[in-house]
Amino acid sequence: MDRCEDGKYMDLVWDGTPDAYYIKGHVTNEDGLAILGDWGIVEPSIGQARQIYGRWSLEGDSDGCQTLRDYNNPGRGRFKITIFATGIFTKQSEDKGNG
Repeated sequence: MDRCEDGKYMDLVWDGTPDAYYIKGHVTNEDGLAILGDWGIVEPSIGQARQIYGRWSLEGDSDGCQTLRDYNNPGRGRFKITIFATGIFTKQSEDKGNG
């Protein structure tokens, strides 16, 4: 994948349907949803924006394809990304189940 600017959608290749959508840099939930909408991504089960860090790595048995790994903290070789999880991967509401 080519390097992209902050605020740009990261068009990743998935084996099947994506479990998340990624945007380069840390963006707000509102800005991120607008960016995804520009790409035609509108899903009822999309989660809230999470600002995390990513790093490209090669799999040991891969044919040279890179895998995007995500991390909660900054570190060597990591860059800012915003993730929007979908479906069963969305973050559950913190007050759900408390009663």
